[in-house]
Amino acid sequence: MIIWSGWGFLVAVFFVIGFAIGIPVGTMVSSDPDTAMGVSFVIGGLLAGLGSFLFARQIEKGEGRAFIDEATQQRIVVRKHAGSLFFIPTRIWAYVAPVLGIVLAVLIMTTPTVDSAVAEPVTEPVAAEAALDAAPEGGTEAGTDVVTAPAT
Repeated sequence: MIIWSGWGFLVAVFFVIGFAIGIPVGTMVSSDPDTAMGVSFVIGGLLAGLGSFLFARQIEKGEGRAFIDEATQQRIVVRKHAGSLFFIPTRIWAYVAPVLGIVLAVLIMTTPTVDSAVAEPVTEPVAAEAALDAAPEGGTEAGTDVVTAPAT
């Protein structure tokens, strides 16, 4: 479930746009799939951070409205707010998104992947059935072992 307030949902849109741009760039940078995906995450995080920063700066710029509290006679300034995503303000996502992209890229590039050419083949149940078929005629029943004594 995505939780946002105000314009905070645009942070998720910035992530999607950043990764949509990052994936082709990552494949152009490297032919290794792990490195390409890592580059995609870094670019996606950087673009999401840049988009969040510029958007929050545009929304929150300018003078706020000043009010006077009648009870205390204090001046209170209220400014526009760019919203939040997962209770994190949009202006903070400008710093969280690049760090998140870099951390995910490091995790992807350092986690080894299993290459199908290197992986050992898995013994299939057919091989076990073939071994049972090759047993002598007076063999065993399922689930029992028969031990025969040598003839004297």
